[in-house]
Amino acid sequence: MPDRPPPSGRSRFVLNAGLALYLLGTGTAAIFAPVPEIPAVAALMALALLNRQALNRPAWIIGSLVVMLVTWGLVAGWLDEAGALSRVTFLSAFLVALGMLSRAASRAPDIRSAAVVVASRPRGARYLFVSLGTHIFAIFLNFGAASLMATLLAQTRDKLERQNAVEDVTLSMLRGFGAMPMWSPLALSTIVTLSILPEINYFEVLPYGLAAAALYLAAGYMARKGPVPASGPATATPVMPTRSEQLILLRVVARVALLVAVAFALNRFADLSMPASVLLAVLIFSLAWWMIQITSGNAPGLHDELAATASSGANEIVIVSCAGFLGAVIAWFVSSFDGDLPVPPDALAPVLIALVPMGMVLGGVSALNPIVSASILLGLLHPLVPEAALLWLALAAIIGWGITAASTPFTANVLITTRIMQVAPGPLLRRHNIRLTVLSLAVLGLFCAAGSYISLQG
Repeated sequence: MPDRPPPSGRSRFVLNAGLALYLLGTGTAAIFAPVPEIPAVAALMALALLNRQALNRPAWIIGSLVVMLVTWGLVAGWLDEAGALSRVTFLSAFLVALGMLSRAASRAPDIRSAAVVVASRPRGARYLFVSLGTHIFAIFLNFGAASLMATLLAQTRDKLERQNAVEDVTLSMLRGFGAMPMWSPLALSTIVTLSILPEINYFEVLPYGLAAAALYLAAGYMARKGPVPASGPATATPVMPTRSEQLILLRVVARVALLVAVAFALNRFADLSMPASVLLAVLIFSLAWWMIQITSGNAPGLHDELAATASSGANEIVIVSCAGFLGAVIAWFVSSFDGDLPVPPDALAPVLIALVPMGMVLGGVSALNPIVSASILLGLLHPLVPEAALLWLALAAIIGWGITAASTPFTANVLITTRIMQVAPGPLLRRHNIRLTVLSLAVLGLFCAAGSYISLQG
């Protein structure tokens, strides 16, 4: 059980818990009925100021920009028409719910036991197990998966150095995480993209995303550094987990499958959009998991959980929510010209779509978070791309997000993983991941361009 905050920080603790609860409650209620949205934006800004020391420069920049745009929109009277406030309300609630889920998962003994099983594989099987393990854990833990796996593997750094495998293992974690945003309904890539492109159904994207994730992981495995060594002595760790270890892994996979199934069921039977279904599924699952843990004395009180989620996740909550607002405003601004802007010919749409993943990666290299670059690009292109090609625009953004997450030295998972593994991120990605990144961008760009061209011709 975590210690209670000191008396000097009690006010901040109470405010964090209250703001997180308000954002979570307002965003969830907005699924079923209209709610006041300006107070939600005010609560988000209050959360940012309360935790200002945790905000990085991009959060300050985009937060300040949103404050100016909200003020301008209120004075000029276009704020409600842009529909951007609802984006802030939803995304802030989703980030709070996702943070609670990540905290519950990080306390689960099965999650840590499964991570130990994955990290303890011998060299010949380690890359595959670590990449797939990081991929699965990232669905629950998001960036926490990078921290968990890297921390476990860093404990065997001496052994990894003797095997010349430090960089190889680090790449396996980065690529395993990068494949997750390509298909997961819980990923920010999916939530942000579908909130900007509501015309697209998640199940239209899912088959392509799963195929892209599988191909990306397979290509990374084939491009791994060095040959697979021969089997070691009989006393070495077995390549395949034992039966008890397999059961631990299966329990984790079953929990992921259950969470995804709940989201799918809400989408199918409650007639909710996929983003709304995912928010409710994450909230239900995280609260249920927390209740199970608190009955066994392994979890803090709900107010502690909310306060910790708000304080530790303030930076991500601000960036994601404000990026969603910015994307909606850009899309409304472009569409408001009503034909005054030159509409690109249909033949140009496939080219623009093909350039989206490249733009996201270039933005990432320039320290621009994919949340921001995707929101800007989708906001600009949504009004300009014909509806028949919007599926391919969504695919370009979602899969491009995953490529960006594993190929630029400024994304959170790269920074966390390389810091713990004591590897310089820039040289690692330039030496050992540039070919996979270029190949992935070329294949994705050509595929989305061809798909959009065929859709427009039909």
